[in-house]
Amino acid sequence: MEELSRELEACRREGRSCVVATIVDVDGSAYRREGARCLIHADGEVAGILSGGCIEEDLRGHAQEALRTGEPRKLFYDFRAGEDDVWGLGLGCNGAITVWLEPFNPVRSPEAADRIIGDLRQREDTREPYVAATVIGSSDPAAVPPGTRWTLAGAASEAGLLDAGRRAGLVRSQEGSAQLELLLERVAPRPELIIVGAGDDARLLCSMARMLQWRVTVAYHATDKATRERFPEADELRIIPRLAFDQVDVRDKYIVVMSHHLELDREAVRRMLTPEVAYLGLVGSKYRLERILDHILCRQGQGEEEEDGFDRSLLEKLYSPVGLDIGAETPREIAMSILAEMTAVKNGRTGGFLRDRKGTASGSSGRPSQALPPVELDFPESCHV
Repeated sequence: MEELSRELEACRREGRSCVVATIVDVDGSAYRREGARCLIHADGEVAGILSGGCIEEDLRGHAQEALRTGEPRKLFYDFRAGEDDVWGLGLGCNGAITVWLEPFNPVRSPEAADRIIGDLRQREDTREPYVAATVIGSSDPAAVPPGTRWTLAGAASEAGLLDAGRRAGLVRSQEGSAQLELLLERVAPRPELIIVGAGDDARLLCSMARMLQWRVTVAYHATDKATRERFPEADELRIIPRLAFDQVDVRDKYIVVMSHHLELDREAVRRMLTPEVAYLGLVGSKYRLERILDHILCRQGQGEEEEDGFDRSLLEKLYSPVGLDIGAETPREIAMSILAEMTAVKNGRTGGFLRDRKGTASGSSGRPSQALPPVELDFPESCHV
C-alpha cells in the first residue's frame, strides 16, 4: 500500500491520471489473492504485481479504455482452460480471477481521487483492525456510485459478511433501493518491529523490514550509533536510559534483541519478554542464550521473583538462535531469515517448504469455491477475457 499511495500522491501533484487495478474475486489457485492491487499509468507503465505478468499486458488495453470513458469496469480471466487455449498455457495457476479497474483522475474527478488516496492512507496508518468496504457495482449509480467507500466495525466481519478465514471477498448488500456488490477487506495494522541495537546488522534489519512495510522502532540508549542519520528508514528512534527497556511499549510487538552486549541483551530479555509481547528474537548462540537464562532464572531462585516477575512459561515466545534455518551466513541472509521467522509467527506458520504442505496447491487459498448468488444488476461494463 505504501508504494501505491506514494505513486498516487505523485500523480495527484502532477495532475496525471492512472488506473487502480484490484483483484476482487479468486476461484481456485492464483498468483495473488483478493485485495491485491497495482497501478496502470496512462503511458502503460505498471506499478505493482497482480499476476506475475500473466495478464498485465491485457490490462493495459482495458485501462486505456477506462481512462477514456472515466468509468470503472470488471474483467474476468479464466485460467482453467485447456492447455491449447491461450489463457491456459504456462501461467502457473489454475483458477479464475476478477479484476476491477478504477480510474484515478485528479483533474477531472478530484474528489474521487482524494477518496482513493484517503482509503490507502487509512490502511497504512491504522493501529486497529477494521473492514474496508468498496462499492464495485451498483444498481443505482446515481445514488451509490461505484468507488464509494466506507469502513465497518471489526465485528461486522464476523456477522456473515466474510466467511471465516477469508481476508477479502465480494458480497451483495442493499443500500436503500440500490443493490450493491461490495469488496470487503479485513484491514490489519502493519506489524510492528522493535530493534534493540544500533549496529550495522540492526541497520540492515531495519531497512529490510521497511521494505516489507513493517513499522520499525529502534530502541536504544544514547550513543553515537543510535542516530537518525544511521536509521533514516526507522519510523521511530526511541532513545531510552541505559537498561530501561521496561519503558518501551511491547504490546503485540515483534522484538529483535541484537545489541551484542551481554548485559544489555540480558536486561532486554528480562524486561521485554512479557505476556503482551508477540515475539522476542535474540541474536546469538545457544550457549549465549543459556548464560542469559541462567542469570535470569538464578535471580529468581534467590528470591527476586516479585521484583522481576519473570514467568518461565513465556519462554515459548523467545526465539534464539533467531531466524529460520536456511543456512544463512551473510548479514543480508541472516536478516532475511529473521524476517521470515517473524512473518511465519505472525501468520501462524512454522516455516518449511511449500511443496510439503498437504491439502492445497501452491498459490491456492485452500477454500472451496464460493460463488455469489446470481443477481441481475445494471453494473458498469464487465468484460470476460
